[in-house]
Amino acid sequence: MIGRLARAVGLVPRGELRRAEEKLVAMRQRLDKTTERLTQTAAASDALRQTRREDAQRYKTRLADLESELARHTARAAGAADRTSRHVAAIEEGLRARDAELRAAVREETRLEQQVAAAMQELQAAREALALVEVKLDILEGAAHVLDSRTRAGRSMG
Repeated sequence: MIGRLARAVGLVPRGELRRAEEKLVAMRQRLDKTTERLTQTAAASDALRQTRREDAQRYKTRLADLESELARHTARAAGAADRTSRHVAAIEEGLRARDAELRAAVREETRLEQQVAAAMQELQAAREALALVEVKLDILEGAAHVLDSRTRAGRSMG
């Protein structure tokens, strides 16, 4: 009864108070441990966030460097392609000029071959005419010998 009256007034027995104090101490210890772990986790989280920010910054810097390098390589490749295109165009132009020269040379060769063929025909005709002249000269020479021998024979007889 005194216990009920004491409880009704708000008093608690000593054993209960001790148990409550022990629970309170245990809870505070758990709270301290949890607070410490929370503080460590928050610090680790902050460190991780900072590391992620630094990584992101490094990646952004590296990305910018790579984009710059890509732009340089692209410009260099475009320049090389342009130089190559001009070189190919110059070679093609040179080949066209060489082709035109070769065609002109072939036409000249054909013309010269025709001239040689015409000259050979003229030479053959001249040889034939010369052979005819030689035959006529031989005939005339033979006739001159006969005439000379008759003239000499006629002088010696007479």
